[in-house]
Amino acid sequence: MKKLFLIAAVCAAIFCLFTACSKKTAAEKTGSGKVLIGYTVPDTSESFLSDLTNSVKQKFAVDGVDVEIANASGDSATQISQIENFATAGAKLIIVMAVDPTSVTDAIKCAQAAGSLVLTAGSNPGAYDAIMATDQYEDGKLMAKMAADWINKTFPGAKDGSVGVAILESRDTPEANSRCDGMKTIEEQCSKAKIVNTIGGIKKNDTAQAAMENIMQVTPNINVVLTYNSGGSIGVNEYVMRPDSAIRDKSKFASFCSDVDPQALSLLSKSGSNESVIRGIVKFGSADLAGDTYRLAKKMINGEPYNKENPDPLTPITVDNAAQFMQ
Repeated sequence: MKKLFLIAAVCAAIFCLFTACSKKTAAEKTGSGKVLIGYTVPDTSESFLSDLTNSVKQKFAVDGVDVEIANASGDSATQISQIENFATAGAKLIIVMAVDPTSVTDAIKCAQAAGSLVLTAGSNPGAYDAIMATDQYEDGKLMAKMAADWINKTFPGAKDGSVGVAILESRDTPEANSRCDGMKTIEEQCSKAKIVNTIGGIKKNDTAQAAMENIMQVTPNINVVLTYNSGGSIGVNEYVMRPDSAIRDKSKFASFCSDVDPQALSLLSKSGSNESVIRGIVKFGSADLAGDTYRLAKKMINGEPYNKENPDPLTPITVDNAAQFMQ
């Protein structure tokens, strides 16, 4: 892996050399005069990222701006190439949600030298023209707090360490590590909670269902599952709601996650009647993250004043306030 990144870094340096020497405007490079925005994200198969990127693309389409979405498929070297390719294609703006923020720094600097503006989101790679930053540790910690509040309310007389918690995590990037570390604070925030099982590499519905089958065989006495993202929580919910599920009393079971997507939000809204066990989602950004991204990016490509630093707020969503976030 180190050798791969070294090769990528050398390629980025060579790319920088050539693009900096032949710096042109985006319109000159594309030849069409039409503005191009490149948008590279870790994995477009994640419903949250798919919804976000396509929403931003649709908003810019109304303005006659092309947004090209690139799927890094969880690979940093692929993402470096995507950034380089966008710059070579004359993208006026490149939006980067990094697989690994430390790996894309040089590529971003080269893209800037080639004339592209760069907006980073979700993590700080150390180079950007504007950033929409999220404190991933606090994200995970807030998820754990929602779970702690639910445990205390649902099991008021429970003894310390008696409420089993499973964690479905994903530690494929430094930022993901931070979120998972925050999730692990559940025991600190609630003395009744005890982490009894942790399974890694879980981000999607199908893998989460498979993980739940394993968890219930090995550690059946659990009441709470924290998942890295909404895709994982949707999978947990589907497992729990099966007719053959080992979870009989749905009112005593809960899943909490981060990253809002419409399906997860819809399921959360049904948790009050126990038609779903998704009971909390951490949302980063405002109620309109796609709109925030669009408005900031639009200012950047139009040469209007904009804030370089744009911290994303974190909002806990439960059944009590879910309606205000539903479209």
